[in-house]
Amino acid sequence: MQATLYRPDDITVREAAAGVLRRPWQTFVVDWNWKAALLSALFRGVLFLAVALPRGPGALRLVWIELIFRALVGGCWGSLLQAFRGARPAWLSGLLAAVLLPAAAHALEYLALQAGHATHIAAGMVVSIVVSVGSLLLNWFLMRKGMLITGAGAESLGADLRRLPRVLAAFFLAPGYALGRAVRGRV
Repeated sequence: MQATLYRPDDITVREAAAGVLRRPWQTFVVDWNWKAALLSALFRGVLFLAVALPRGPGALRLVWIELIFRALVGGCWGSLLQAFRGARPAWLSGLLAAVLLPAAAHALEYLALQAGHATHIAAGMVVSIVVSVGSLLLNWFLMRKGMLITGAGAESLGADLRRLPRVLAAFFLAPGYALGRAVRGRV
């Protein structure tokens, strides 16, 4: 798998979008992000299992549909995030990752759950939507740091996971640092 990698500030959001629209097969199939697929399916499967178990064995269909859906679609969304990871302005790239991707993903997810005749869809969708915004922003941030990417120049999943604690700390501390800079700048 040969993924197209961009360094931060290498490409505009418009150029990244044009590249995806010109080469959808390359973006969503050839550059399918297996790391995002694996982690998305595992993480969502556990969350959906927690929601489904108290509702009885019939709700487990929800878990299986979600696992399959996230394994297939998670790699595509990961590839899309990877295509936009270095796009500037970063705020617009992040906004697309936090709003447009979840909206599209949840429309498809709802259709998949309906087609699979899952029960308790509303409870699962609430959990999924809440998790999506945070997880897509986190994945976008990690990819901007060179993690969870696939293809040429990518590290192994093990190397990504070893770097994860340090990069997660930076992710969760970033809003505090930004607030501190803003306050110092206004004083």
